[in-house]
Amino acid sequence: MSNPTATPTTLAYRHQVAVSAATGAAISKAAWMAFGSGSKAYSPDEDVALVVEFARVPVTNIVVGAVLTVRGNMGGILAADNVLREFGVFTESGVLMGRRVVKPKEFESTSEIELDLDFEY
Repeated sequence: MSNPTATPTTLAYRHQVAVSAATGAAISKAAWMAFGSGSKAYSPDEDVALVVEFARVPVTNIVVGAVLTVRGNMGGILAADNVLREFGVFTESGVLMGRRVVKPKEFESTSEIELDLDFEY
């Protein structure tokens, strides 16, 4: 069953998985969610980073069937005066797995947001 909310993985991440499959090396785990203020549309075949990253937090990973859900929380203090327009997931080795562009969100110091990205394998 296909997940309609799944985020397409980047070419850089697919390359990392292919190399791991060919060599038997471990795949670097999903480790970080980054938040940014860039509004450029997501291009899985070209993107290797956020457009304008302003914060990064460790993530929680949940696997159900063939779907990996990566969850990150960002507080308003971490956002400072930045407007959230994009977020993405990075592996422990620094490879961008995927990115989403969202409607602009502003934060107060006491506010918090929890975001998920789903990846289907």
